[in-house]
Amino acid sequence: MHLRQFEPATADVVRLAGILSVLVCGGLAAATPAAAQNAPYQDQLFQQMVRHPTDYELTYQYARVASENGDYEAAIGALERLLFYNPRLTRVKYELGSLYFRLGSFEMAKRYFHEALASPDLDPVTRARIQTYLPDAEKQLQPSRFSGFAQTGFRSQSNANYAPTTGSILLGGTPITLLPTAQKGSDANWFGLLGLSHDYDLGNQGSTVLETRFAGYLTAQQKFDDLNVGLFDISFGPRFEFLPSLLSGATVKPYVVGGNTWIGGSSYLGSTGAGVSFNFPVTNRFSWAPNFEWRHADFNNGALDTVSGFGSGDWYTAGASGSYQISQTIRFEGRGFYRRGESNPSYQSFDQWAFAGALTFEFAPPLVDIPRNWSVSPFAKYTNTKFDAPNPFIDPFITRQDDQWSVGAILNAPFTRTFGVSAAVQYDHNWSTIANYRLNNFSVMAGPTARF
Repeated sequence: MHLRQFEPATADVVRLAGILSVLVCGGLAAATPAAAQNAPYQDQLFQQMVRHPTDYELTYQYARVASENGDYEAAIGALERLLFYNPRLTRVKYELGSLYFRLGSFEMAKRYFHEALASPDLDPVTRARIQTYLPDAEKQLQPSRFSGFAQTGFRSQSNANYAPTTGSILLGGTPITLLPTAQKGSDANWFGLLGLSHDYDLGNQGSTVLETRFAGYLTAQQKFDDLNVGLFDISFGPRFEFLPSLLSGATVKPYVVGGNTWIGGSSYLGSTGAGVSFNFPVTNRFSWAPNFEWRHADFNNGALDTVSGFGSGDWYTAGASGSYQISQTIRFEGRGFYRRGESNPSYQSFDQWAFAGALTFEFAPPLVDIPRNWSVSPFAKYTNTKFDAPNPFIDPFITRQDDQWSVGAILNAPFTRTFGVSAAVQYDHNWSTIANYRLNNFSVMAGPTARF
């Protein structure tokens, strides 16, 4: 007996989401006081800087502390004041370009980067860093903006077929021992990951931008080749200002979305739908984005439809995501959602809650010639899924409820503006009221990356 009927595809999509989203929970409350503790020190430096306006090192120190606190405007004001006293300060021009880049003021970033590049005393390391970020700033000023991320590599898993840890399953309430070929087994696979985005700025009064997003994923297993996974998801919609007179910088995006997943070369899940998402930049350091989405999911389970947990129907998802720049080098990202799945029969209808988040720590690369910072992102995710009724073909008396935990970390190590290496470790544990779905899996993945 094979385990495809017990959602290996759904499990693989869940694992992929854990790697792609790099979303983590925790750490925000603990990190916020750290920035607050630096505020008095920033005030002290400001008072000293006012008394000594031409003290370059004091101003640099104030700008550094202000940037770490996320107070980019204060850092910019101090450096521009310093540049007023001495317009030939190349280091200040580079720092101003970097600060404006973080604020999203790409025209000003481009101006200061070009001025720094024109300085004869610019050192080679700083020149390489400017040449790394200047194309990104110039791209953001174009009406048509295309960018992407690609990765390939290998992944090793301790439970590649997501088999139950008990080595047996229930059918009609009767325990059945799995054949050795269907029990928990390790495997390695090649994978390919691609994310593409295109923005087209219409240049109208409402600042409407047409956004297209695409994500694709492929695997080729060494042993379980009938579990090779392929999937894509694509969305399109206009983003425009939302109540600009009341909410500065707020935007709304209605969109259409669709995708498909294949298992072993056969279509397993197709979906189409629509949704609406908002973005509210509360401060330079914090923004949040509520959203609502409807999808119609079509599962192709064939003769195994009765023992599959999920069935064709409508999914309604409401959630929110947020990002908080704790300091210049530490960022928190989190997401939570509620999903209602409506299907017929009722034992394939479900309620699902999920919470996830990640802390990203940036740090200087080991060699000064590397233009971008490296980062490590510990992440965690919790998902609770409860079905409406017992599945009589599995156990007529017990309603399935799952609690899944995923934890791990991702290392991102760019070596040039475009190319780098990424590695991740992840542990998944699923507890269920039905023994069929109690499982765990440990995976390690690594491979080269490209950004364009």
